[in-house]
Amino acid sequence: MKLVLAALAAMLLLGACSPEYNWREVRSPEHGYAVMLPARPASMTRQIRLRGFEVTMAMQGARAGGAAFTVAAAALPDDSRATREEAVASMRAAMVRNIAGTERASAAAKVDVVDAGGAACGRLDASRIEVHGRMREERVAMHAGFVAHGARAYQWVVLGGAPDPEQVRTFLDSFRLTDCGR
Repeated sequence: MKLVLAALAAMLLLGACSPEYNWREVRSPEHGYAVMLPARPASMTRQIRLRGFEVTMAMQGARAGGAAFTVAAAALPDDSRATREEAVASMRAAMVRNIAGTERASAAAKVDVVDAGGAACGRLDASRIEVHGRMREERVAMHAGFVAHGARAYQWVVLGGAPDPEQVRTFLDSFRLTDCGR
């Protein structure tokens, strides 16, 4: 998962340096999600290890207001409930560990599932956390959501020194899955 942290850092460098928020909807039909990002996104794909299996993780992210806003989708080896739960738990633990963090808050959440036209067709259980830790010797706060659907696990993360709470909420609340058929 250190590759994920390195990828997040690379996305910080690739993203726009402007502190302005220019929110736009970004859809990933290939990975089955839509989300609002505060600037033009950069994308990358990496192989990572989630506890017992290696997966391909595709990421999109942007930087604004001193924070990185990133979405990652990992293709799982199967769509069993056990694999999905293991992947989400592994992603969550790795993100906390990557910033030597301490969870300050944890909550159950829901993620909407919508069709191509944006009409709701379901809701999934998800989790959200707030973590405080360090990255490159600087204090950081991380706000993240985690969910799995079909043969994919997702994380959407805001990482920065002191991310603006309103912008964090805009990002976290905007994430939805776009595949009603799974």
